[in-house]
Amino acid sequence: MTTTDLRTPLAPQRTTATCLPTGRVPTHLVAAVAVTLLCFAPTGVAAVVCAGNVRTRLAQGDLEGARRASRAALALVWASVLMSAMFLLVVIVGASGYTQTH
Repeated sequence: MTTTDLRTPLAPQRTTATCLPTGRVPTHLVAAVAVTLLCFAPTGVAAVVCAGNVRTRLAQGDLEGARRASRAALALVWASVLMSAMFLLVVIVGASGYTQTH
């Protein structure tokens, strides 16, 4: 039978409630809202949804999912910008071919 020395204090146990993932994952929410208002709205709305998913996934501890959502939001932001630029290019080229005789 073993005896313990009651005079020696036990080391405090370290507990962590939740282990949140480390690392910063950009949400791109500001850019998503800007392209929704100023550029092609359908892809802009999808970008806002993906940007909102970044924080949700981080809160759940899904770092890889947050990174995927961040990349998707950024891709949709650029898609919205490109769609708007292409539309503007079509309008400019179409207008340049238009003359007063038409």
